Amino acid sequence: MSIDWKELLLENKNIFIDVSKEVMDDGMEYLGAKRLKDKDKNFKRELFKYYISETNAKLIGEKIQLLSTLNQSALASLEKDIVELGRNILSEGQNPIEMIVYSTKALDLRQEEVFKRMVRILKNISNNSGEARDALITILQEWEWEEQIKLVLQTLGEIKEIRAYEQLITLLENDNLKEIVAETLIELGEKKCISHILNMVNSLNGFNSRERHFAFKILTKLAGLGDEALKQIIERYLENENSSLNIVYSNVIANLKEKAVEHIADLLYEEKYSQKAAITLGKMRTSIATEYLLKAYYDPNIENKMNIVIGLGYTKDERCANIMLEILKKENQSLELKACAITSLANLQILEAKPLIKQFLENNYLAINVYSALVQLGELKYLSNLFYYIVKPGFLADELLNAIKEIKRLRGLKNSDVNRQIAEGVKYIIKNDDGYACINALKIIETNLDEEIAKELIEKLKNTRKEEIQYLIYKILGKNAKGLKNIIDEKIFSDAMESESPRIRYLAQKIVEENYKKTDKLIKM
Repeated sequence: MSIDWKELLLENKNIFIDVSKEVMDDGMEYLGAKRLKDKDKNFKRELFKYYISETNAKLIGEKIQLLSTLNQSALASLEKDIVELGRNILSEGQNPIEMIVYSTKALDLRQEEVFKRMVRILKNISNNSGEARDALITILQEWEWEEQIKLVLQTLGEIKEIRAYEQLITLLENDNLKEIVAETLIELGEKKCISHILNMVNSLNGFNSRERHFAFKILTKLAGLGDEALKQIIERYLENENSSLNIVYSNVIANLKEKAVEHIADLLYEEKYSQKAAITLGKMRTSIATEYLLKAYYDPNIENKMNIVIGLGYTKDERCANIMLEILKKENQSLELKACAITSLANLQILEAKPLIKQFLENNYLAINVYSALVQLGELKYLSNLFYYIVKPGFLADELLNAIKEIKRLRGLKNSDVNRQIAEGVKYIIKNDDGYACINALKIIETNLDEEIAKELIEKLKNTRKEEIQYLIYKILGKNAKGLKNIIDEKIFSDAMESESPRIRYLAQKIVEENYKKTDKLIKM
């Protein structure tokens, strides 16, 4: 894209404040000007807020466009030239920053090297200039070109411009920018941003891998702000009821290991937080974390050992297997505790425990946990036993819920063979059933939706008249709309807004409002 600077000036002449005749006569036409002192005077919003002459604008534009054409050996020299030019323009009482950033519309900022080079240029010009930093902040306030805003955000983070803080907090609400905004806030090191970033993370539904990866990345970086950040992350984890995000929180805290272990271990003795604390300690997989769990298991003050047993299953420590085996061998142990022990043996991958686990195949209460554990231990044939609960009516509600929960758990283990078979089973049911089994299959895939199953759901909408099935599909697609934008488009829900069902119309409207917000661009390109 070649930018004609003269044409730009003429096209936008009505949105710039008039400059003096003397300046015009000198050939120093300005693309920007100082803000009006008379606030009552109406005028269109300016694209550029700061002085830059047409001559300097052309120099900047021409040099920046060369960044996309020169060979590698010449780029370093050109980069220095642009920095020197920018500093010289500042010394003349003009401000080159907006024009530099605008000029990048001629570049592909999605290329990592191009992006990094432009950040270096802006950083080197802005480091010791308050005026240049002011212009960067103004761009955040006034512009809406996302690639250029990302460039400015990265620069502000690297120069640690604290004055951008309030504008950054506002931009956290922008779905397309919130990741780099959060990273910029963390880079600034302001502790007051912690709660705002955690609020943003908790606004995610965590139903797709992209959101979970994003949340993990941001929480990990946020924890780097020190003890206060760690404390608040743990508090949010304990208060959060979103199971998908809980997994992310748990993994982040587990990775912090010794930094978090004492905070978490104390919570083993609080019934409200015991399960989350036990799972997190188990995921830490360190000797000290495992010792805390073992100590709690043998502590007579903790009567309910189920949460501790679940946590021990995550440790990958074979010492814990003996505890599980003892639980299964004791006749007086509760069935609830035995169910936890069976799952933990599978998590620990104790293959030699399979004969003992199979002894409980005929136990109605434990059968679902047994099937799931055996699948996890490599016997995939038992997956069909779990699906039997999904397709055949007549089971107790608790049995159905447990079967769905275990299939979802297996799906989350990321075993390719298991996941493939689960996906095939779910797709077959959705395609060939229009009742009880289809509804249950939909409940399995409400999280971790992939493109293939999303397409199957969209096709199902065309072939079913069942309101309950339609509603569940729209709900699932809505939860995953942001993560699968290339598959799940707005038309699906705009069409649903014409449905005869009031609840489907309401759901569709809500999804459109949350996922397909329109933003007015500053200038239509």
